[in-house]
Amino acid sequence: MKMENEKHSVISLSDESFKHYLIERYADTQDEAAGKEWQEGSQVIVSPENWIRLFNKAKADLAKKGGSVTGYELVNNVLLSHDGIHAHWPMNWMWVLQFSHD
Repeated sequence: MKMENEKHSVISLSDESFKHYLIERYADTQDEAAGKEWQEGSQVIVSPENWIRLFNKAKADLAKKGGSVTGYELVNNVLLSHDGIHAHWPMNWMWVLQFSHD
């Protein structure tokens, strides 16, 4: 049962910082090319599919541990939140990661 006063650690990341987090935390041997591309400073070369795959790994991992990841964008002066990515990697979103204290 989730308590109303349950505490969580929360961090917010820019798009570039979030991509770095994804590579550092969730890239594995399958993602070796993506890691090399990032290290060479050519993050644009990493395919949108790779970013989305890494995002989905992060989202599943955080959910399994009682946390979450949410993307935020500003559209016409309205802040919109998103809990997933459906087609293309979004540009200029701010990412908020919530971690459980368990």
